Amino acid sequence: MTAEVVSLDKEAVRERLSVDDEIKLGDAQLRQWMTNRVVRAFGLANGVTLAALGVLVVLDEINIWLHLIVPGDRIVTPHVIMALLGATTVQVGAITVIISRYLFPGRSRNS
Repeated sequence: MTAEVVSLDKEAVRERLSVDDEIKLGDAQLRQWMTNRVVRAFGLANGVTLAALGVLVVLDEINIWLHLIVPGDRIVTPHVIMALLGATTVQVGAITVIISRYLFPGRSRNS
């Protein structure tokens, strides 16, 4: 005995939703699509940043090992790390606010 998978798309076709319900269904699908794309884009951007930071750390170590620079002349300093942490915190907060406002719109000030 297998369970039948229930989805909104199948129910919409079976029940013939009203125009308002179809609009709400389309809006929900658009929101899901947008959320997936935004999260992936920011994940990719953060991954590239992390990879670039890793390359800079390796370059720092090579330059120190070859005596081209002293440890105080590193590219990746505690200030760089703090700036990246701060930027990441702001980025995550901004994403959360944007997605939350889009997914859960508040009442209009005009009503």
